[in-house]
Amino acid sequence: MNSIRVTLMATLLAILAACATPPPQTPAPAAPPRDLLVELGDAEAAGDHDAMLSLAHTLLADPATDDALTLDLADLLAREGDTQGALAAYQGVADKEAAAPEPDWARLINLEGRMAEIAAAAGDTSSASIHTGRAVGLVTQHLGIDHPRLAPLLAFAKANGLDMPAIAMAGGFATLQDMELALADSVERGRDTGAAMPSGRRLSPRVFGEEPDFDLVKVFYGTDRAPDPGELLMVDGKPVLDARTYYGSERGKLETGTVIVSVPRNRSLGEIPKPSVLRFDVRPDPARHVIVGDMKIHPDMEAFVREMKLELAKSKRREIFVFIHGYNTKFDAGIERTAQLSVDLEVDGATAFYSWPSAGSLFGYKADRSQITEEAVKDLEDFLLILADRTGAERISVVAHSMGNEFLTLALEQMSRDRPGEKLFNEVIFASPDVDADDFIERVSAIDSLADDFTLYASSKDRALQASRRFNGTGRRAGDSAEPVLLPVLNTIDTSAVSDGGLGHSDIFGGAFTDFQAILWLSIEPDQRCLLGRREEGNAVAWVLGSPRTEFCDQKAFSTAMTTMRRVGVEESAFVLSEQAAEAQSIGSPDAPLWQSALRIVQWLGVAGRFMPETTAAPQ
Repeated sequence: MNSIRVTLMATLLAILAACATPPPQTPAPAAPPRDLLVELGDAEAAGDHDAMLSLAHTLLADPATDDALTLDLADLLAREGDTQGALAAYQGVADKEAAAPEPDWARLINLEGRMAEIAAAAGDTSSASIHTGRAVGLVTQHLGIDHPRLAPLLAFAKANGLDMPAIAMAGGFATLQDMELALADSVERGRDTGAAMPSGRRLSPRVFGEEPDFDLVKVFYGTDRAPDPGELLMVDGKPVLDARTYYGSERGKLETGTVIVSVPRNRSLGEIPKPSVLRFDVRPDPARHVIVGDMKIHPDMEAFVREMKLELAKSKRREIFVFIHGYNTKFDAGIERTAQLSVDLEVDGATAFYSWPSAGSLFGYKADRSQITEEAVKDLEDFLLILADRTGAERISVVAHSMGNEFLTLALEQMSRDRPGEKLFNEVIFASPDVDADDFIERVSAIDSLADDFTLYASSKDRALQASRRFNGTGRRAGDSAEPVLLPVLNTIDTSAVSDGGLGHSDIFGGAFTDFQAILWLSIEPDQRCLLGRREEGNAVAWVLGSPRTEFCDQKAFSTAMTTMRRVGVEESAFVLSEQAAEAQSIGSPDAPLWQSALRIVQWLGVAGRFMPETTAAPQ
């Protein structure tokens, strides 16, 4: 009875409390939202192991964390020794892929392979055997027992002393000997088919000739990274420089050099394929992978200028392409990207790369931003002026990506003071600039004489810049087209409609690449690029990728037209495209509409006032 009375009394008090009107209170100020990625970057910069693990696990528990970030966080946990946490994160992504209506089996095999790597590195051969066995089973079940992806998995298992009988059983083999026979077939098949990859690049062998398997690109570089070579590899008693490890993330003096990079031709535009256990590559193959090779450091700037002049003398166009990387970029990764751009842009002259001391870490944003100093800007200015003043180049294009635009805009601003009224460059392109918009406007407004054209690529879907805005606690970033930067001196291109995978921070390497080519190859103005739509913003204009102004102008046709003009010349392009269209039509080729559309684009350019090839009439 007492318990019933107590219950009734509690219920009555609850009802009275609910009905009572509380006195008005001033709400407590909301705490500023935490940006855990920024905090993780600070912890990594400080070497705070415990904080890194705690923040990584907090982010992994957040439902808003996508698969790409999950895998980055898992790799961080693996590096910090939390093997089980890393494996759990990878397993979550793998389980999601396996549950998809149509799983991507290649991706699932890669995830299992990565889990095997993590476990083996931690000495957990039992888990490594389980994940390797799962990967082998997926290969045999979905790709076939003689598929070339089998060989590197089994080679990995042998090299790490894994449980081969258990792996054979997981792979569906009756005996270990059966698996060994399949391995031999897999290795042989890999030799036969290793270079067979879809192209996505070639237009027509009949017009442009068969392309070689790979290009060797000499990348000239300037950097103010301090050397951090560690223990040098010695060959015949002489040290061998390795671009993958030589330069660190501390600032040093400006120096120059060259790196030879092999870049496969048979790949998609913008792709940088690398040898990896995850891609089941047995060994680096220049026909399939981007490979960083010989590196040389110039003894002085005279040697740099002399070698670049020799490179330009071998070319027809005598052009220099310069790329300045963004945040989270190690030296060798920037070299690879520059070499890939050189091949895809078919640079006819010299390719140059400028590298500032980025920490090369996803979580090292604060460390990277601390590198933006007056001295660092002066180093970039000196490097660019050497190219402009001393190489004898006939055309120089400068492209900066992400945080690299902080260095570039500051360097250009200083050049405009030092060299007022001089034109030093042809095209300057600001790609996804991680620069405060007000600062960007102030700097760019003062540099209009330095180049023929200035182009800004921006996206409203740029998640990296949205995070940067929170980190810096300031207004919009120049690369965010939600509030576009529009200036008389600047051609602003909104890439939101073609932004990759929702990230939107590397559009010039992907969805915007064809438009990017048109600028660097032919200096075609936005109103003459039919790929771009026009959007009025008050008294200014923003140009929009993904909204072509003609029914025949899509990405593929525009790329075909631009590539043809680049390769055979502007005056011959209409004639060549006419021949290709006629031939395709005569044999009933499915490419006939593509060639016809490319021809119409060239003709349209003539009507728009840029070109008027004499070999064809203007479209009616």
